[in-house]
Amino acid sequence: MTYENPYMNGQILPDLNILEILRQRNPLVICITNDVVRTFTANGLLAIGASPVMSECSEDLKNLIVHASALLINIGTLTPDKVSYYKDAIALAKKHEVPIVLDPVGCHAGAYRLSVVLDLIKTGNISLLRGNQSEIKAIYDALSPNNQADISTTGKGVDGGQVEDSAVIAYRLARLINCPVVATSEEDYVSDGTRVFAVPHGHPIMTAVTGTGCLLGAVLAAFFSAYYPCKNRLSMGEFLAYALAYYGLAGESAVQVSGVKPGSFSTAFMDSLYTLDDAVLMSENHIRPVVVPDQLQVYFISGTQDVELNENRLLSIVEDACRGGVTCFQFREKGEGTLDGQQKLELAQQLQHICAKYNVLYIINDDVDLAMAVNADGVHVGQEDMRLEEVRNVVDHKVVGISIHSVEELHNTDVIYADCVGVGPMYATSSKPDAQVPCGPNRITELQAEGLTLPCVGIGGITLDNAKPILQAGACGVAVISAIAHAESPYEAAQQFKTLVDRTV
Repeated sequence: MTYENPYMNGQILPDLNILEILRQRNPLVICITNDVVRTFTANGLLAIGASPVMSECSEDLKNLIVHASALLINIGTLTPDKVSYYKDAIALAKKHEVPIVLDPVGCHAGAYRLSVVLDLIKTGNISLLRGNQSEIKAIYDALSPNNQADISTTGKGVDGGQVEDSAVIAYRLARLINCPVVATSEEDYVSDGTRVFAVPHGHPIMTAVTGTGCLLGAVLAAFFSAYYPCKNRLSMGEFLAYALAYYGLAGESAVQVSGVKPGSFSTAFMDSLYTLDDAVLMSENHIRPVVVPDQLQVYFISGTQDVELNENRLLSIVEDACRGGVTCFQFREKGEGTLDGQQKLELAQQLQHICAKYNVLYIINDDVDLAMAVNADGVHVGQEDMRLEEVRNVVDHKVVGISIHSVEELHNTDVIYADCVGVGPMYATSSKPDAQVPCGPNRITELQAEGLTLPCVGIGGITLDNAKPILQAGACGVAVISAIAHAESPYEAAQQFKTLVDRTV
């Protein structure tokens, strides 16, 4: 979609050409993979426009790694000798700044496999973890500080089924290990620790063909080479979601040619990977933004109007709050004497950098153009602002939040275009001069009883002393302004709110 943005001085955002970039770059992908899938993986990488090379020893890898765009480690056929090689390979890739994709095949089915995967993750050098949802859950359960570490596993072979709350698990694990996580099943989820996306997973016949899952790890590795030209337009999470969509679309297209026949499908799948182009990939909404409750737990809102019009003070407060544990920040610049135009753009960019540094969801209040110009994670609008459908058409896969104050507004709002909701004012507030009459925490319960299923936060007059009833009423988190912006220590205030939410929800 061609889009003119007033903040961009007449510049037009070009179409995204992810597949074209990848094919032009012809990335070399080193595959340390299992014995069963080498040929399939090599042919698949060639089909997408990458160059594969299989490596089986450190001496060989030392020569290859300097030319590589990415390294895949797939533990499908595991031996103690290979574990040593995996560790050598990770050290070499780190030395040469080569991204590493880890495919933890079957780690949910055996304690030894899981222990190997955990050791590799704990090196801190994995760039992307890609597994089925059962594998990802096993890793999360083993590493999560909120669970007893239990690496006794349940599973049948290396296959895994759909796991409940996989979007939440992917988000939490990505933050825990500080790298993107892809969890595949009937619907795939990907999170970079800030954003979460859902992607339909091709066709069921793909699970009946050995190598389709393993090839996906190699394909994701190849896509790393195409991210840099897209980074100002797409978060890493959204970029990887497009890679997953490409893979799934190729599977669906292959079935149309081959029918549901595993042997014929393999050939048709390679052809589809080769022929699918950006026009098809970008033609429809093949990926879906997801907001998980964790992202909204401590939702800080502020602008210069809340800090005596002092830009530097706002930046300092936001950074302290991010360090302290806020999970979302909304830049709301409204009121007499506040910034506009280039000054507002520059401040928004600085705030974006702070939020990205701490993996904090970054939302712009009621300024869709600004959200697009700074590549914010999302935008929040009120009932009197731009219509939700129009907002969605402009921001595409960014998070869209909407304010809802009453059951009547809920029924009159096209919430199908939104991802999360702010409900309020909970209590009397001085931060928003035009705020409506307080509705109290019970309003959240009422809205959910009337069909509100989107994750929501309470907003308006919230302090540490009155936040708990809002969470108990069904909110995922609390949105605060003064309680953090005016705190003696924004860092400590954010910490206290995070602790309260963790103990309540």
